[in-house]
Amino acid sequence: MAPTKQELSLLINPLVPEAVQHNNRVLSSLHSLTAFLLGLSAGILALQSTAGFAFYFAGTVLVSGLFHLVLLSRSGGAGAGAFFPGAGGEIDGSVVMTRSGVVKMDLGLGGKGGFILRKGAWRDVWFGGGVVSEALSGFVLGWAGVGGVLR
Repeated sequence: MAPTKQELSLLINPLVPEAVQHNNRVLSSLHSLTAFLLGLSAGILALQSTAGFAFYFAGTVLVSGLFHLVLLSRSGGAGAGAFFPGAGGEIDGSVVMTRSGVVKMDLGLGGKGGFILRKGAWRDVWFGGGVVSEALSGFVLGWAGVGGVLR
């Protein structure tokens, strides 16, 4: 029976579960700390209602974008798929074997191969780490706490 794309992905470019857990913890800590600092800033600036939440989402997008740029530079251009499994760890593209027996991704580069692209790995960076749950509650806590003290 032929291996699935996910099995091939894990054979070609394995992701160690402990490393993925560590990466998720780092991302969660980054988002939580950033959200709390954004909440403190929103409280100091006395932002209210929609302006406060817009400040949070703009700050979160900025931090996630910077983190994604760091991942791109650290992975040599491979992106978030080098550090996060994405949607079930499935790879995007077709796998080819060179004449020397090396298995690579065929990304339409004329048989030159390329990076392993994992489906949906970017979502782990932009929406993972509790951006909508844990981090949002930290933002509201910092925002309301500082806003209440300053008034």
